[in-house]
Amino acid sequence: MATTAARDDRLTPNAKAFLQVLRARCGKGRETAITKGTAGAIMSRSARTIRRYLVDLVRHGYVEIETRRNARGLHLGLTVRLTALVLPFFEEAKGLARWLAETPKAAFPPFSGSVLSGNAGVTLLTPKNQSKNHSSSTALKTGKETAWKIKAGKADPPV
Repeated sequence: MATTAARDDRLTPNAKAFLQVLRARCGKGRETAITKGTAGAIMSRSARTIRRYLVDLVRHGYVEIETRRNARGLHLGLTVRLTALVLPFFEEAKGLARWLAETPKAAFPPFSGSVLSGNAGVTLLTPKNQSKNHSSSTALKTGKETAWKIKAGKADPPV
């Protein structure tokens, strides 16, 4: 979700939270069908309070609301459609392309380590987090008897 609504001081914190609930209900789409009673149960608020949140969100352009009716004209609920302000910029190809054009290239490309001369694709170990002597881990990997002998001091640890 875009951070535009989260930074908007005109909205109350609960209206922002309700917008997040609506965004989650939409999933990958842009609209959801909901009633004020269901939304009130989700948010632990009354239907009247949910109406206030929806009025604020519509007023500031974050959602569009359409009333759902059956063939006889009875009110079934609401269809809430999210606007472009709520969607993240990378939902649109143009927004993603603009962001990629503005982002500077990394100073150090990922996964580029110093390569050994004979083995292409193998990186060197750094002395900061690796030690050259792996006696305990090597001994434990070779078998229980060797590990027991090394711990008892009866054998020389492999180098």
